[in-house]
Amino acid sequence: MISADKGKVAELKLHQKNKEPAPKHRRNRGGTRLILFVCLAVVGYMIFSLGSQISYLHAMQTNVETIQGQVEELKQKNTALREEIKKIKSDAYVEQVAREQLGLVKPGETLVVPTQSPEAAGSQEMPKTPETNKQENPFNVRDKNIYD
Repeated sequence: MISADKGKVAELKLHQKNKEPAPKHRRNRGGTRLILFVCLAVVGYMIFSLGSQISYLHAMQTNVETIQGQVEELKQKNTALREEIKKIKSDAYVEQVAREQLGLVKPGETLVVPTQSPEAAGSQEMPKTPETNKQENPFNVRDKNIYD
């Protein structure tokens, strides 16, 4: 049996050697190209989307920086306005405004108002006339007291 089996094995080996090679199945290259094209298209779309998102992010960061600068500027302005409100509410400021803008005086005080502004007085000299010397008030001082 051993020899018979060897003969069949040898015969099978010879038969396989004489046999023509089976034709290899040729893959469909069109399908491979289509898959490659689709993959490239997807990758291209992803790159384009990423680029547009980066551009959008950069614009948003610039916008945020601008707004943060405006916020800081408004905080400083707000602080200055709060200080000004404190100053305006103070008694000293109210008294100063009453004296300078409204011409008010305290009881017993006399208001002295110059007839010329300081700028005009420095640039022009008052002409000296005999009438000036005869006047009752040589300094042109007006007395004004709102409490009288």
